[in-house]
Amino acid sequence: MKKYILVGVDDSPESRLALHWAVDAAKARGTAVRVVRAYLNEASRWPALGVEGYVSPPMPLDKFQDELDEAVRYARDRLGYDGGSGWLADSDPSNAILVEAGQAEMVVVGTRSRNKVSAAVLGSVATAVAAKALCPVVVVRGERRSGPVVVGTDGSADSEDAIAFAFEEAARTGEPLEVVHCWQPQAEHALSIDSTEELLQNWLAESLEPYRDKYPTVKVRASVVEGRASVRLIERSESASLVVVGSRGRGGVTGLLLGSVSQSLLHHADSPVAVVRHHQES
Repeated sequence: MKKYILVGVDDSPESRLALHWAVDAAKARGTAVRVVRAYLNEASRWPALGVEGYVSPPMPLDKFQDELDEAVRYARDRLGYDGGSGWLADSDPSNAILVEAGQAEMVVVGTRSRNKVSAAVLGSVATAVAAKALCPVVVVRGERRSGPVVVGTDGSADSEDAIAFAFEEAARTGEPLEVVHCWQPQAEHALSIDSTEELLQNWLAESLEPYRDKYPTVKVRASVVEGRASVRLIERSESASLVVVGSRGRGGVTGLLLGSVSQSLLHHADSPVAVVRHHQES
């Protein structure tokens, strides 16, 4: 089956921004967009609500279908008739997106403004999808803008996949690429801070050589900076078109939880964030 970019929509302005981002990305890749509009019919899941005297409110299915149809039309108007398809799902939104993500090359979802209330909403959908989807997940915040693609690396397998994704994105969009390695000096370091930074800079330059050879048109700036990765990457997100990180999932079930850096970026970055999970087959 042909791969597509999958985007989740609802009735919010944020989901429209996610749809626009997904369609632009699909056009650059020459692929299609599949739209999921999910709703949760609680009455069908709780038989006790059908007791005598209780009348469940009707689900506005026509409204949901109209929202889905509008999103699919938007995709088809820009990508051609075969470039847009959709699914109206009676399901939890994150579950519906994950069901369709199996054939997706990327998942795109929106998020609301950064505050405590929206953090809970984000946690129920975007974080769950980013932690479990088998493809990169882009969480969109705000209108698409110009600016460098920023990627964080720590030398792990997770960040190797993130770097590959970031180079591809920079090559497609023509934006410059900033590769950032963050470190925090420790008192017990045997080498001086200057010597350690020099070693890290040499390591980072060498690790990027294969990607520079593969993507010769991408303008790359690599830097080693002191500080927490989440803080430094959030700072750089203020001028970025996209920030890319690996998931570094941890927890009782490996890979079902996001690491602290990706979690922080999803909640606080000022740009779209791509979370790229590492898989053995990649």
